[in-house]
Amino acid sequence: MRRFSVVFGLLAGLVALVVGTQIAGAQSVERIRISDPARQAHQLPPGLLVELASPTTYNRQSTSGNAGRWLGPRYQQVDHPENAGFASLDWSVSFDQRQGDAEAVAKANVQHTDWTRDQQGGLSVPHAVGTKAVGTILGFYVMMRPRTTGDARFEGVVAFPLDKNLQAVIRFEALDPADDSYIVNGSSVATSWNRGQVLVALGSVELQGNLPPKIVAARAVEKGRKVRGKVVDRFLDAVLGAQVSLEKSSGGGWTRVSAGRTNARGFYSLRAKRRGTYRVTARMAGFTAMSRTVRAGR
Repeated sequence: MRRFSVVFGLLAGLVALVVGTQIAGAQSVERIRISDPARQAHQLPPGLLVELASPTTYNRQSTSGNAGRWLGPRYQQVDHPENAGFASLDWSVSFDQRQGDAEAVAKANVQHTDWTRDQQGGLSVPHAVGTKAVGTILGFYVMMRPRTTGDARFEGVVAFPLDKNLQAVIRFEALDPADDSYIVNGSSVATSWNRGQVLVALGSVELQGNLPPKIVAARAVEKGRKVRGKVVDRFLDAVLGAQVSLEKSSGGGWTRVSAGRTNARGFYSLRAKRRGTYRVTARMAGFTAMSRTVRAGR
């Protein structure tokens, strides 16, 4: 089950977006891998990807690289029902290596700079490994709309960090229907419809996969017989399935005495041997992190 994605500061009392694995029956899920130049420059695992899902009544119409279009329900002009079409949402994913926090990067990636801001705020982006939720990453979203009253078009941009000076940027555009002379799905005013669908799309964004191990917590338990702890990434989210080794200080070096893997919550438990100074090393996809030393063993 996808973790809740909470959007702060939304208008009209909309303060949270709840997103499930299928987004309440969403028709399309897009999975975009981090571009190799950005991933390699920041030493991120190859399996890391950004996931986004269409709103309930939208289907994938087309994709090209890291961009695509979802097609939604029918709309028609109020006084001329023969003027009709299908609502659409365009999406794109990019990876921005400029300096700055999520707010600055989100605003820098707005394309319709001549539009007015509809709303903005913090966005808690779920982080999962497979079906296991491991935490959230704080991002920032901006929604823009034209200054003309009755113009129903919207742009939404969300950015969230993957590493220092590396942000994932997801952008949505609702351009059809274009104004409030149209209704969607038989009853919804175009402005309300497009705003709502962009908000739902923003709330669907998720980071999928382990980030590199950064911190290894370790402590002796059971009268020193075991060393237990947790492995987390730079956002303090659990790292799942990481290889962990318990190493004992010996003759100026370190000798491995036991090994295992972190569980579905990032925890591990390793058995110590004779009394001495130990450390725990976590490894995953070529990345290594080590704990402080602890006294353990019997």
